[in-house]
Amino acid sequence: MKKKLLIKELRSKDNKTLFAELAEAQRKVVDLRFQASFRKLKNYREIAATRKKIAWIWTILSERAIEELKKGPTEVKNAK
Repeated sequence: MKKKLLIKELRSKDNKTLFAELAEAQRKVVDLRFQASFRKLKNYREIAATRKKIAWIWTILSERAIEELKKGPTEVKNAK
């Protein structure tokens, strides 16, 4: 259930916010990997969970890009 809520929450955000969250999640993965290499990380599953979040964000951004491409050049110009 938590997964569905997280995905729903991500879909409600705009692209700028998603890119900011993406950058933050990528920094978090790097930090978690460093902690794991120094044996200071308690929950190793957090790395996988963060990587899944990154994948969800990329999927949402890709879906939005495909939708805009399907609209065609005339509809995109009128939207601006």
